[in-house]
Amino acid sequence: MSVDHRAEAEKHLSLGSYVKSPTKPHPVDPEGTDFHLRMAQIHATLAAGQTAAADAIAYRHTIQTMRFALVRHVAEGLALSEGDEAHQHARGLARHLDSVGLNIDREVDAYIDELGWGDPSDAWLNPTARREKWDGQAAEDAKQLFGSSDPWATDQLPAN
Repeated sequence: MSVDHRAEAEKHLSLGSYVKSPTKPHPVDPEGTDFHLRMAQIHATLAAGQTAAADAIAYRHTIQTMRFALVRHVAEGLALSEGDEAHQHARGLARHLDSVGLNIDREVDAYIDELGWGDPSDAWLNPTARREKWDGQAAEDAKQLFGSSDPWATDQLPAN
């Protein structure tokens, strides 16, 4: 059973400061007041702990959300950028995060893999180098399939 320590502290403060009438001296019962004020202090301390725990959970959630936002931003910046400048900004952010002890490279690679974009290691190449690599691979694949780097070359067509 969960106890609302803040409500309990308020209850004991109210009971500790109870005055039967405005003409009676305060406090009415010094021993009772002392007991209720001590109980109020205990519950207030426990309530502060509940608040701190709730704050820690909220902070943890915020950090995880921000980390995912960073991973997504870097991954999409690397994989989907068509220009070298945009790619350089995403890679620069990843490097800066590395320099402050927040390495997200594995998460970025996993996110790129989930996108179905291709080999995550290619995303770290700038778009110009990536195109050159892919064009070279395409030429090699065509050469293996057709015996030439240009499958449309007329000298490769079979004679009729």
